[in-house]
Amino acid sequence: MNIDSVTSNSIGRRRLAAFSAVIVFSLLPAVAAQPVRLVLPAKHGPLMDRAAAIFTRRVNQRCGAQAAGANPFTIELRVDPTVGAEGFTISGGARGTVHVTGGDERGVLYGLGKLFRTSRCDSGKFSPGSWRGTSRPVASLRGVYLASHFGNFYEAAPIEELETYVEDLALWGVNAVGFAFPAGQYTSYEDPAARSNLKRILAMMQTSRRAGMQVGAFVAPNQTFKTAPKELYAQRYPDDWGRRGYLGINLCPSLPAGRKYLLEAWSGLLEEYRSVGLDFAVYWPYDEGGCGCPRCWPWGSRGYVQICRDFTRLARSKNPHFKSVVSTWMFDTPPAGEWDGLTKVLAEDKNWADYIMADAHEDFPRYPLDRGVPGGLPLVNFPEISMWGMSPWGGYGASPLPAHLQHLWNQVAGRISGGFPYSEGIYEDLNKAICSQFYWDPRRTALDTVREYAASEFSPDVAEDVVRTVGILEANHRRRRGRFEAPPHQTVEAYELLRKADQRLTPQARRAWRWRILYLRALIDDELRRMEGKPRGPVLKDAFAELVRIYHAEHVHTNRVAPPEIVP
Repeated sequence: MNIDSVTSNSIGRRRLAAFSAVIVFSLLPAVAAQPVRLVLPAKHGPLMDRAAAIFTRRVNQRCGAQAAGANPFTIELRVDPTVGAEGFTISGGARGTVHVTGGDERGVLYGLGKLFRTSRCDSGKFSPGSWRGTSRPVASLRGVYLASHFGNFYEAAPIEELETYVEDLALWGVNAVGFAFPAGQYTSYEDPAARSNLKRILAMMQTSRRAGMQVGAFVAPNQTFKTAPKELYAQRYPDDWGRRGYLGINLCPSLPAGRKYLLEAWSGLLEEYRSVGLDFAVYWPYDEGGCGCPRCWPWGSRGYVQICRDFTRLARSKNPHFKSVVSTWMFDTPPAGEWDGLTKVLAEDKNWADYIMADAHEDFPRYPLDRGVPGGLPLVNFPEISMWGMSPWGGYGASPLPAHLQHLWNQVAGRISGGFPYSEGIYEDLNKAICSQFYWDPRRTALDTVREYAASEFSPDVAEDVVRTVGILEANHRRRRGRFEAPPHQTVEAYELLRKADQRLTPQARRAWRWRILYLRALIDDELRRMEGKPRGPVLKDAFAELVRIYHAEHVHTNRVAPPEIVP
């Protein structure tokens, strides 16, 4: 793919040249008559250049080397603040010219994403979609959390694939990405394995920044390296319901030496990220985090608050615009007065907190819905899109959950300012798209997004078959120790729908990983039905091996993020 800057060769050449530059997509062999063109304003920032490059790459992926036909069209990019922040308008189309106008350069990128998703490729010709109108996002913080650990995709895939994937998320309107450095896996920041992990996170952060996104860290504020002095360890906290978990190495921040150690570790992480800079941090109370000592408990309203406040002050000393997101995950499970305590603390001083995050394993917590958000702060959610109801996570291919996510969204629509879906890999790519569109337009349904996703990534001709298949896959989703929780049904229909659809796709769509993980899921479910739930036989062996290659799961640290092993 070559991108060249040229001047207009149409009437009014001088006037157009004064205001615009034309970026030409070389999407055809050299003998082709005319390529698709992108026209950029003469004065524009690097984000518009990045938007054009991202769009170009996706067109090439979709259509291959023959992307323009006898009737090429021009896409003209503009910025008009009256459209609204991050919004866009798509107009025109007569005589091959389409206008994508953003309220800002982010809006231009999101408009190109919409144009791309509603377009198609027929016989090597890229045709612009017919969607026209104006669209503006409702939620201001449309994020995703990419967990980089366990040897999962984000820790194992080539950096080029990670960068491409982050840019793909931006096309869906994602404007914030959070990453977690799993300190508990390492001895220090100088640990060679830690250096490798940090290099990958920084690469994704830099790509996110270039795509106009905010970047941030998910932090368990009292979790640290495995070499930390044992005399500083936190005390176990109550977990009578078995919901809070206990992972990593947690220190007690009420011990002066423990607080000093944690602040030094946080300062070290801020230094590691200095080249990119952090816009925000999401503080995490449990699973990795927590202390049950008398001075810290109840954790959510005492020790946790104290160390989060310290972290925010330190971060703002380096970046006055730094935002803090206070997660309440697993508060009061069982009841310990954490919600009430946090509300009281923030009533006295909320200057250190900017958002409250709430979510749970199942239904949304009732406290912020019934009694108000502590401190009156904006509320964001944390939908579980990766692990819910299945183990190994993504081990059977794509894990679409539109009905489940719609059920959860109906509880909070119109009451939150965005959120961060929790991602352990690419097998729930469709779930990310669903959540991104909930944040963009709360009235949009999950099935609307499934339909748009299928038409864009595969073909409009198979979109309804994919919608039907996704419903069957979700009905058969839940697994208990790898076995179907209930007798699987309609697996033959799901596989047949995708097998026939496969024959109708372009070679590019048929080979793409998004199609392969969906196709393999239907195949695997039907084969497991035949094998009465036991992962055995050559068909499943080959299918699992392909998933391992797609996920780069050859060296995972845990069986949670890779397909199950074949049994004799």
